Amino acid sequence: MSTTTRYPMLYTQVDGRIYRGEPISLYTALSGIRKARKSPKAVDTVNVYTCTDRTGTALHIAYVHFTPGHWDNVNDVIDVYEIPTAALTDL
Repeated sequence: MSTTTRYPMLYTQVDGRIYRGEPISLYTALSGIRKARKSPKAVDTVNVYTCTDRTGTALHIAYVHFTPGHWDNVNDVIDVYEIPTAALTDL
């Protein structure tokens, strides 16, 4: 049986428009989540969920909602980090 390593993905939603996900490093994902947790003026919500995808792969999903007015010329910005649990346990 062959396994394929999946990389963390970052999906950004700006004013309701979802941008195509981009692969990021595990370090970048964890750094972004930690930074969001330490920025109460810039971020109003950070939630982390555990789940599985359609194929049964275990995932951690981190939801980061930025406070209105943090970014110029937009009203609502959300980052969603999709991190395969295997990437966390293979450190």
